[in-house]
Amino acid sequence: MNITINGQRVVADPGDTIYQAANKAGIAIPGLCASGHLNPFGSCRLCLCEIEGQSGTPATCTAPAREGLVVQTETKRLQRLRRNIIELFLSEQPAAGPVPEALQRLAVSCGVRSVRYRDPERRLVYRDDSNPFFSFDNAACVSCARCVRACDEIQGTFALTMIGRGFSARPAAGAGPLMGEAAAFATSNCVSCGACVKECPTGALTEKTVLEQGAPTGTVRTTCAYCGVGCAFDAGVRDGRVVKMLPADDGPSNQGHACMKGRFGWTYNDAPDRLRVPLLRRGNDWEEISWESALDRIAQEFTRIKDTHGPDALATISSSRGTNEENYLFGKFMRCVIGTNHIDNCARVCHSATVTGMMETLGASAATNSIQDLDQAQLIMVVGANPTESHPVVGARIKQAHRRGIPLIVIDPRRTELARLADLHLQLRPGTNVALLNAMGHVLVKEELLDQGFIATRTEGIEDWLKTVSDCTPEAAEAITGVPAHLICQAARRYARSRASLCVHGLGVTEHLWGSHGVIALCNLALATGNIGKPGTGINPLRGQNNVQGASDMGCLPTYFAGYQSLDDPKLTALHQAITGRPLPTKRGMKTPDMWDAAIAGRLKGLWIIGYDVAQTDPNLKKVHDALKRVEFLVVQDLFLNETTKFAHLVLPGASFLEKDGTFTNLERRIQRIRKAVEPPHGILPDWRVVCEVSNRMGYPMPYQHPSEIMDEIARLTPMLAGVSYDRLEQHAGLQWPVPTATHEGTALMHQETFPKGKAHFVGVEYLPPGEAASKEYPFVLTTGRILQHYNCGAQTRRTDILNLVDTDVLEMHPSDMERLHLRDGEIIRLVSARGDALLPAVGSERVLPGHLFTSFHFPASTVNALLSSSADESSKCPEYKVSAVRVEPIERDELDPEDEAELQHMRRQLIL
Repeated sequence: MNITINGQRVVADPGDTIYQAANKAGIAIPGLCASGHLNPFGSCRLCLCEIEGQSGTPATCTAPAREGLVVQTETKRLQRLRRNIIELFLSEQPAAGPVPEALQRLAVSCGVRSVRYRDPERRLVYRDDSNPFFSFDNAACVSCARCVRACDEIQGTFALTMIGRGFSARPAAGAGPLMGEAAAFATSNCVSCGACVKECPTGALTEKTVLEQGAPTGTVRTTCAYCGVGCAFDAGVRDGRVVKMLPADDGPSNQGHACMKGRFGWTYNDAPDRLRVPLLRRGNDWEEISWESALDRIAQEFTRIKDTHGPDALATISSSRGTNEENYLFGKFMRCVIGTNHIDNCARVCHSATVTGMMETLGASAATNSIQDLDQAQLIMVVGANPTESHPVVGARIKQAHRRGIPLIVIDPRRTELARLADLHLQLRPGTNVALLNAMGHVLVKEELLDQGFIATRTEGIEDWLKTVSDCTPEAAEAITGVPAHLICQAARRYARSRASLCVHGLGVTEHLWGSHGVIALCNLALATGNIGKPGTGINPLRGQNNVQGASDMGCLPTYFAGYQSLDDPKLTALHQAITGRPLPTKRGMKTPDMWDAAIAGRLKGLWIIGYDVAQTDPNLKKVHDALKRVEFLVVQDLFLNETTKFAHLVLPGASFLEKDGTFTNLERRIQRIRKAVEPPHGILPDWRVVCEVSNRMGYPMPYQHPSEIMDEIARLTPMLAGVSYDRLEQHAGLQWPVPTATHEGTALMHQETFPKGKAHFVGVEYLPPGEAASKEYPFVLTTGRILQHYNCGAQTRRTDILNLVDTDVLEMHPSDMERLHLRDGEIIRLVSARGDALLPAVGSERVLPGHLFTSFHFPASTVNALLSSSADESSKCPEYKVSAVRVEPIERDELDPEDEAELQHMRRQLIL
């Protein structure tokens, strides 16, 4: 549409307001309440305009652009009105207090030099400092409601509202108290995503780090190092320290939004207990040694073990928190220097079943679609995932879609936030995913809901699947899963008929004895209905860590080289020899559980673990600890001392994501830059430099000067990344692989015309029971997972103000079970399995089914993972975290040692808080 603003011809898009059209054309119109992330509101009235042929002075932020409009925004009349409005805003500022910068700038730009109406009593002056991360100063608030609208429209938490009229108008937090009264933020359902702070135009809401240390004097664009969403941030730096992390409006994955951890959970970077020098074990003590000595020791010990016991006596567990370049180099070190494929990463314990299942059916192991496809889906199905806590930005996008009317199906044993919102919640028993998904397939076949055209042209092997699901009736599935047959039928019909059904799945699908079968069953449904290869569809695993996708892409797997290339591919073998000068080992290496078996058997002598606290997070901790004790030389590289370093012979300090350059790959296959924002503690080397130094000492030079050179080598060896370079990443907001050439724009949507192997493959998978079931001795089934406030082992978040919100793992138990066992809410109990026990506070929760328990594993003191078995998916070795048989015992005080008693008292205090 063509419109004219202040005599300038402007082209507006359908749906634009005059304000938006002016902004696109570079015409500045003053405003406080307008935001590109929020719906038009029109409360501040600063953006007034005059429209030819129309009376009045409408707000440009709410006035729609129409063909032929002639608009003026700077007439004398409008300037006078604007000055009066600014003067009224200024009149509410306390006489003794500073005027917010935004109001000062407006006053200067509009020529307001004095205030005629000043009355400092008009607006109540108070502060709310109850939130650990930001403060609210009511004196600076202009009641624009952007904070309230951000909470509603972006995050979907509805923790804030506007109350009062006139001078009494103000935002309020929670159901009752006002901001600033009775610790309003602390008592509301605020999730501290920071959207309100980012939207506040006057600084009424401000980060505490900025208040304490000052505003940033510069910014550096980087990518978050928590979950796999890959949120883009501008790291605000002042005097060599990060003081603010602001989510980037042009971030392709987060579009200006963030969660509590990414927004405020970065202060661990300055934690006083950061590792700063290498530590060598001397008996039960640590000795600080130089970097030269530490690097020499690794090279000497690894050379000794290799010469004495052979290359298969050494292994590495790489880091899903590290960069792509670092992970590639660890793989190169093991293959070119040691001569073995004994390398793995933490994908083994989370989404290795996804890799197995998707490779077998689709021929590729990553998300088929992009996060933005949530906006194009006609139905969203969430299976075994709790994204509002584990992947909050994706969770917020799903809530936005649901509020727009997009149907939502949730398949999960817990009544999560999305389950409460869902059109259908299929609350199945843990470990019965395959039975339910096969029953949905049965309905599709019986009711002729298959996409026969897609099946005929794009797939093969359907006969195997048809035979498998033929007996999987919803009634039979009800007996296994506990989900009523009619809900299974409804879910199948909705999924098939929507025209664009998008599925996201998490660890509730993969972390089972038959986790890869669950992924295969999901893929079968997508293939049967044609819900793949199109916008708003697909199979999309929610990757847990910031670079767990990239670590696997880079070949930190014992079964694949970089780009999931077969280790025995003759073309790869020749190329590898030509580029690296060393042969590529073809024998498959050990997966992480195999390493524990090998260590216990005495075959694994040396192990290097980078950025992964296996002694806290792996299952069956008794076995893991036993294995670590038996390793002759264990190197652990991390930011802090942790449970795994207790077994180490040498500990190396690591550099954080804020202290180095590189790339991460997020859950939608998007490769994005991280950039060095601040210097690491004196002397600390980035992980890639450590690998190079050890490799050099072992006789294989790695002369890289910058991570960009490493990426160039990755591109030469990996066809799906051939078009990736730092130069191109600077020009794009990330590139989604496959990127086969230097001119390719990346692949936002996979499998549009063909699958990697030509056609996708149906694979019939029968339902098989989990590794454990409730029994007389162990009558409960325990599931573990994350909570919003913490991340995996919690090493980072436990060193931030997030600790003020949650400081202990808690056991969720159905109220009927609490009553039957005569337990009070908050009572400390002992949880016992066949492998071990743990002390936890029990809390009544209707989120879990009777007989089902849930807890997190973020705190080492709870020893939750000691309860779990070594049972794992047969194909991928992904552990069965989601089903463990346990019993609940009351605590007898005379049983407790002083350490347990202290921990028990700490848990009680935290529950009271």
